[in-house]
Amino acid sequence: MILSLKKIIFIAFCLMIFSCKKENISSGSDIAVGKSYAGGIIFYVDGTGLHGLIAATSDQSTSTKWSEGNNVETGASEVAVGLGQQNTNAILTSANISEGCSCNCAASVVDQLVLSGYSDWFLPSKGELNLLYQQKDIVGGFTNNYYWSSTEHDSLSAWNQYFPFGPQYYANKDSNACIRAIRAF
Repeated sequence: MILSLKKIIFIAFCLMIFSCKKENISSGSDIAVGKSYAGGIIFYVDGTGLHGLIAATSDQSTSTKWSEGNNVETGASEVAVGLGQQNTNAILTSANISEGCSCNCAASVVDQLVLSGYSDWFLPSKGELNLLYQQKDIVGGFTNNYYWSSTEHDSLSAWNQYFPFGPQYYANKDSNACIRAIRAF
C-alpha cells in the first residue's frame, strides 16, 4: 500500500496535534492552588483543572482610591467569579482612561501593571476578592487592611474586603484601601 504525499502530511499533522493536546493535558496536572504560575500564585482553579485565577505576589498599593471622583456610576456592578476584568474595563472606560493616560485609581494601577512579562492584570470582582481572601495564607503578603474589589456598589461607593477577618463592606470610592492585582489563565 503506497500512501500519497497528501495522506502522509495529513497523518503527520494529526500526530502533531495529538501530541500537543497530550502535552497540554499533562501540564494541566501541575496547576494547583498555591503554586507559582504565569506571573503569580494560583488561588483558584475551575472545575476543568485547566483555568483559574492568579494573584500578584505582592500588593500594588497599600493606599489607593477606587476612583478619583465620586457620584459617577461606572457600570462595574458584576460580583461573580470571572467578571473582574469586565468590571475593570468598565471603570477605565467610565473614567475616560485610554492607553498611555492614567489616574491614580485602583483600576488604572492594575491595568498598567506588567509583572513577569504579563500585562493582563485586573482588579478582582467582589466574588474573586472573596476567593483570594480564602487563600490569603497560601498566596501571602497581605496587610491587615481593606482591599478594593472592582465591583461598584453605587455612584458613591464600591465593595472592599477586610482581610484580617473577611467581611465585605462598601466604602466611599475616594477612600484609600490596598489593591492586589489578579489575572486569569
